[in-house]
Amino acid sequence: MKILVIIGSPKGKGNTYNAVKKIEEQITKLDTAVEFEYLLLKTTNLQTCKGCFQCLKKGEEFCPIKDEQKQIEDKMMNSDGVIFATPVYVYNVSWIMKNFIDRFAYISHRPHFNGKHAMVIATTGAVGLKFVLSLLSFEVGTWGFSVTQKLGVICPPGKVQDNDAKKLYKNTEKHMIKASKAFYNSLSTNSPIKPSFIKLISFNLQKYAFFSADKTLADYKYWENKGWLKNNAEYYYPVKTNFIKKLICKLIVKVWYLNTPRPSDLKAN
Repeated sequence: MKILVIIGSPKGKGNTYNAVKKIEEQITKLDTAVEFEYLLLKTTNLQTCKGCFQCLKKGEEFCPIKDEQKQIEDKMMNSDGVIFATPVYVYNVSWIMKNFIDRFAYISHRPHFNGKHAMVIATTGAVGLKFVLSLLSFEVGTWGFSVTQKLGVICPPGKVQDNDAKKLYKNTEKHMIKASKAFYNSLSTNSPIKPSFIKLISFNLQKYAFFSADKTLADYKYWENKGWLKNNAEYYYPVKTNFIKKLICKLIVKVWYLNTPRPSDLKAN
């Protein structure tokens, strides 16, 4: 089993890296055969997105930037699971992690990692964990990852009273052990995760949009080839969906697009 770790810390080997190393320690206790590979975005040749839309219109192979993007995607594809880890900067992921997410924006349109299990980790000095974990989980979820674990780690700056430090460390260690076991078990069983209601809505919104899209666009071709534009397609991979949920999803999508202005509606008279 191989786990890829993507570290979005500008420091490289700081609190975020150390937190993941503790996760590795716990997982390798459960299975010594598990291999960890670390990708530090700080030392990776991944240039900033130019916003040219070529990846969305024509396909990712038309991106004018030539760096390590393709190699990173291959690493994610060839792993059994991926851990995405970032420090919290102003209630958000770090800039280097945000650039990483931006460079793979096309996968949000054309999910590649359908059902592959992932874990998201965020470290902070005090606040922002819940928001950033939800944000990062949603973003990689649009790529097709099933986020089975979210872990927040508080690493307070400055001095902390001895009793408070011991209590914080003990509580953090307990959460790390629990998250490590759960993530390892999800990788071992490799069973498909039932998508949340929000993810079902997201799939149906995209399905509706790409069904009526220009047939020359990369998005339409990808969804058509995957069979996701068919009436009976309910998600990126086979799932059993409650009839009521399916009905509500369709109603939400119809209401959404009925109230969304079309480009022609925005033109000046």
